[in-house]
Amino acid sequence: MKKSIKFIYIFFIIGLESLGNMSAVTAVLEDNLMKKNKLVTQEDIIDAVSMSRLGPGAVTANAVAFLGNKIAGFWGGFFATFFYTLGPLIIIISISCCIENLLQYQFIASALKGSLVCIGVMLIKSTISMGKVVLINKFTIYIFIMSLILSIFLNISSIYIILIALILRNNKNCDKKFIAAILMGN
Repeated sequence: MKKSIKFIYIFFIIGLESLGNMSAVTAVLEDNLMKKNKLVTQEDIIDAVSMSRLGPGAVTANAVAFLGNKIAGFWGGFFATFFYTLGPLIIIISISCCIENLLQYQFIASALKGSLVCIGVMLIKSTISMGKVVLINKFTIYIFIMSLILSIFLNISSIYIILIALILRNNKNCDKKFIAAILMGN
């Protein structure tokens, strides 16, 4: 029982210290798992960071799951990931509860408005760069526009459009760019 509580505590602290930042989490993993508690080796951490980039989802959560699995098997990976994400979740919920009070300060409101502009520009830039790869002919452009119309103007749920894309994906005449055009329009 004592080992389990220590395991949970270690991964909770890792989540609080790194807040999901991959460059920070590598150092925090080394400090907490390798140096302080001697649960993994340097090679294990390198493997975790390398392998985590191959799987879907957040790279840091994948690395934590990989190391938790290495230390304590399947349930170790599960609980390591859960308690790693719990700390940042608590912080985000705490901030969201008091955001109205913080917005009364002009410098905080201005900083948040500025960050919204940056996020919008980044989304537009990624959409354009993805569009250059996906929208290569009239057909994919047409599919993109149709999925955009279905989701925005006709208010059809994104899940239905994605399901259509998955069904069409099984068609032999359907390539990846076709599916990407559907999902991009969503």
